Amino acid sequence: MIEKFDNFLPEKVFDPMQITMLGPGFPWFYNDGINHKGDNLFQFVHVFYSLPENIISPYHKELRTVYDALGIKKLIRAKANLNVRTDTHHNTGFHIDFDKSWNCKTAILYMNTNNGWTEFENGDKVESIENRLVMFDSQIKHSGNTSTDQKIRVLINFNYE
Repeated sequence: MIEKFDNFLPEKVFDPMQITMLGPGFPWFYNDGINHKGDNLFQFVHVFYSLPENIISPYHKELRTVYDALGIKKLIRAKANLNVRTDTHHNTGFHIDFDKSWNCKTAILYMNTNNGWTEFENGDKVESIENRLVMFDSQIKHSGNTSTDQKIRVLINFNYE
């Protein structure tokens, strides 16, 4: 089941988070591959939290409101993705974030509005609209699609139990 929520966070929570993440001082790291290293794609990432390393980023605490709103009992990973504008839409490839042994959910919070989208193997599409959240079982194959109308497409991907 795929659930979509617009205006997921109150403006007083979302706006400062957006300003920070889209601002010039936020640290992004080059990732040579989107689904796996060497897949001929790239993106920039910021890992807030990942098991088994636990807290990775000093910005992790700014996501507590999201964790509470999602009712997260066990966080597996929180990672932001930044894709640069492309001349034509590029599908990043259908994938699952974690194998079945994790039995987890995925939530994607879109940080900016652009004409990119998340596509699901069943054909459903969720447009990248700022402060929109989509939730689904992590075993549902999904794919990002790049933006052609904005310089960047930014989202946060949460994997949790």
